[in-house]
Amino acid sequence: MEGQDDKKLWKLIAPIILILIFFLIKEIWGSEILLFFQENKWMLLFGFITIILYISWLFPFFFIKHKQNLRRTWYCLFILGIVLIINDNGFDETQWQRYALLAGMFIFVDLALFLTPNIKRIAGTEIESINEMENINEEMKKAIIQTKSRSKQFTSILDSIATSPFGSQEWNEIEEYRVSLEAFLYSYGEMCRQDITVLRKENDLEFLSELGTSIGIELIEEQFNQLNEECIVQINNYIVLIPLTKLLHPVVIVIESQKDPVLQIDFDNIVNLSVIHSWYKKSAIQTENVVAQEQV
Repeated sequence: MEGQDDKKLWKLIAPIILILIFFLIKEIWGSEILLFFQENKWMLLFGFITIILYISWLFPFFFIKHKQNLRRTWYCLFILGIVLIINDNGFDETQWQRYALLAGMFIFVDLALFLTPNIKRIAGTEIESINEMENINEEMKKAIIQTKSRSKQFTSILDSIATSPFGSQEWNEIEEYRVSLEAFLYSYGEMCRQDITVLRKENDLEFLSELGTSIGIELIEEQFNQLNEECIVQINNYIVLIPLTKLLHPVVIVIESQKDPVLQIDFDNIVNLSVIHSWYKKSAIQTENVVAQEQV
């Protein structure tokens, strides 16, 4: 909360600081800066257009997200340019054609760079649908590649598991089991750039409190009921809760992806690894034999 308050405070203070800096610079270098903009106004506009094209090609998601802000900046430059022209030459009503040409140029650039991707139909062809299909295909292709990679990572983890300690652990206490399972799943999380945390669920109130304190998640009633029904709960694309309350001890595995969305195959791999981890526990027969030997 304190971090969010600090950010809000800086957002309020920053414009005031910028205005003060602007007036300070104006008092010191005002005439030189004005002269620079007047002499290089067309080069600056051309440079801004070049930067926008560069961003649209190399950072398409950033361009789409901040497109409206870039449009506002573009028209702000237009207004600034008109002010500089009037300041340099004065306003001449006989030059209305020139002013109209400048306005038309800015509108044309706006149409070409910003609005063209939003045109929905050209000559009966649904352009927007085509763009959406292309984006979906790219996302599916990326998901398929990631799924193949996850399968290879899961296989490599299976190959590295030592089978000799199977049936050697007791885990009479839930905390012992929780720590052991979390350590066992660590290698998969490290490979997939995911933070995997195991929480105890022997007490619902303590579980919800720890979930909020450690992970920062507050479940709604429907999500909590799904956990009780042994259903996987996906908070968003990057956070998933996997309940394992009936395997050995009641726990919930929390997956937090650091970069890419959590995939369906991650659910299966985590559950399978948890089942394999349960094989380390001594069977009931082994435990009885140990007790009998101690009594003898």
